[in-house]
Amino acid sequence: MIGVELIIDIVPCREYNNYIHGKVGDFVSEYISTSEAAKKWELSRRRTTTLCSEGRIPNAIFVSDRWLIPADAEKPSDARIKSGKYIKKADKEA
Repeated sequence: MIGVELIIDIVPCREYNNYIHGKVGDFVSEYISTSEAAKKWELSRRRTTTLCSEGRIPNAIFVSDRWLIPADAEKPSDARIKSGKYIKKADKEA
C-alpha cells in the first residue's frame, strides 16, 4: 500500500499497566520486566529470563518478545542447591 506508514512503539511495562488498568480495572496485576526483577532479586537478567522459561516464576507471562513478571512475585529458591545451604569451594592455589 502506498502512503501508509507503520509506526511501532516500545511501551514500557508501567505504561502498559496504566493502559490495561484503565480498560480492565483491577483484574490485571502490575507487572515488571526481567531487568527490574533481576535488580530486585540481585540476579542477572539472563538468569531471570531462564527462570521464567522454566516456569519457576508463577504467573509470569510471555508477551511478544519479553517476559512480564508480577510485581509481587517472590524470588524462586535455587534448585541447584540440594542441601539447603550454599557452600563456596575454596579457590585452588597454583
